[in-house]
Amino acid sequence: MHTVNRSLIVPYSALEMYALVNDVDRYHEFLLWCNESETLEQEDEVSVARISIAFKGLNTAFTTRNRLVPGRSIHMKLCEGPSFKTLLGDWQFVPLDDCACRIELSVQFVLAGRIAEKALSPIFSRICADLVDAFAGRAKVLYGERAFA
Repeated sequence: MHTVNRSLIVPYSALEMYALVNDVDRYHEFLLWCNESETLEQEDEVSVARISIAFKGLNTAFTTRNRLVPGRSIHMKLCEGPSFKTLLGDWQFVPLDDCACRIELSVQFVLAGRIAEKALSPIFSRICADLVDAFAGRAKVLYGERAFA
């Protein structure tokens, strides 16, 4: 199993960052590797989302069921996706004060098949590693550049 862990302190609130990560329908607007993104079901504490990836030879789509704790965390689990045997993800948004938080992302995955595992796992690992920075950049665009208080 491959594991990617990333964290970053940003000058945006936990609620602001949670809102960006939970807005799956807009991923394709700013994540270069994402060519489609859609929320299939949305409730207060659960969502189901589908994401399509087209990046450096990795062309796939997957659906996750996401357990939501608004402003605090998003726990993802693979529902469907032919390229993956396993896909688990955990976003944490840890408030540091009213205007800053630490974003933590942990992703665990196993690709289906030996060829996919060898050829595509470095690409998917890179995508996961870049996610935290991509969302921090998106926050800067939507909420404006901020300095730490």
